Amino acid sequence: MTNVADQIAARSGEAPAAQEDAAGGPKSQRKSPLIFKLSVIWLVFLVVVTVLGKIFGESLPLLVDPNERNADKIAAGPSWSNLMGNATFGQDILSQVVEGAWISLFVGLSVTLVGILVGGAMGLIAGYYRGKIDAMVRLVINVTLSIPALLLVIFIVTIRGQELFWVIAALSLLAIPAIARIVRASALQVADREYVKAAEVLGVKKSVILFREVLPNVLPSMLSFAFLTTGIVIVVEGTLSFLGLSVKPPTITWGKIIAEGQIKIDETPHMVIMPSLVIFLTVLSLNFVGDQLLKRYDIKEAGIG
Repeated sequence: MTNVADQIAARSGEAPAAQEDAAGGPKSQRKSPLIFKLSVIWLVFLVVVTVLGKIFGESLPLLVDPNERNADKIAAGPSWSNLMGNATFGQDILSQVVEGAWISLFVGLSVTLVGILVGGAMGLIAGYYRGKIDAMVRLVINVTLSIPALLLVIFIVTIRGQELFWVIAALSLLAIPAIARIVRASALQVADREYVKAAEVLGVKKSVILFREVLPNVLPSMLSFAFLTTGIVIVVEGTLSFLGLSVKPPTITWGKIIAEGQIKIDETPHMVIMPSLVIFLTVLSLNFVGDQLLKRYDIKEAGIG
């Protein structure tokens, strides 16, 4: 059985909102810009290298034990054998960056997933059912967002301990209200569309409408913001690591590499530049992908005429 949205679109001769881009053109005529393709390539490359590095480790070319010290290469700059140079005790920075990527990506994706599941559910229910439920959700969102984000995370990590679970839990408190607000706004728009009103008039249960009509139209927008959220979380986790408030040593993170390098930045500028460049490219790519998806699947308001 086709959705009510498709039935109405077929009768009116209009394409569903998901079939039009931000400029109103057909889906088949969309072309992804080069920067979007490059961003996807970088993200895929980063994930593949991180996963392979975690599984195979030192057996991969150019990778060694990230904690192995080499007295002959203390604070050495980039070279063909050590593409990102060596740390203050001779450790290979490339191997450390690959090792640190595992924590950064795991935290970023975990927090985003929690934000989508919890915040997305809150925003979806509030935006469609409205009334007292919406008022309660808005109160929770506003109260949470009114608290200084970084101070809240630092407080939780300091009190509960620098364990990976608590780092993810603390950062999730930032993602949940932000995603909830975005999903709520999208759900409010979709709830006022003709096919949703038609389904309600036909007597379809609200729970069925929520999952069959509202959720599919909100999901693309939600997923596009997930990329943006992941980038923000990676930056925040890197900040915590730089301050020494993320996961405990000897776990390697991008922020810890930068923090160690800035102590003697005149001797080891590459320890700051290389991981910072990786963070920059990763966050920039996530932003470009999220922005492009948001434009492509932007939900447009429809009159009920």
